[in-house]
Amino acid sequence: MREDYVLAKIKDLLTDRGWTLYRLSKESGISYSTLNNTFHRNNVPSISTLLHVCEGFGITMAEFFDEGGAVVKQLTTADQELLVDFHSLQRDDKRLVSAYMQGLLKAPSVSCPTEDTQV
Repeated sequence: MREDYVLAKIKDLLTDRGWTLYRLSKESGISYSTLNNTFHRNNVPSISTLLHVCEGFGITMAEFFDEGGAVVKQLTTADQELLVDFHSLQRDDKRLVSAYMQGLLKAPSVSCPTEDTQV
């Protein structure tokens, strides 16, 4: 794998999401100056930094390095926590959360599955 792959992949993910380095810094908990220096000096981030970057993007390290689309989406810790919280809600509250998320995504509304339906 080329050394420039990691920085190029981060740039692609930023572009895909319409994010800036500042937004990534807020989402990942990495200081803006660290991210900015990494790009300006063309340095490959450490494994620890890359883990934080992946968490910021809401992806796993395996997904980050998956070039062929062969990796099945893995749930991050944050994903798992959201699911646990969501499943503890009453049916009407689940519908509210689903509607709110659809509004945030500006996507057409989809019906929220009932507790009788497996997702």
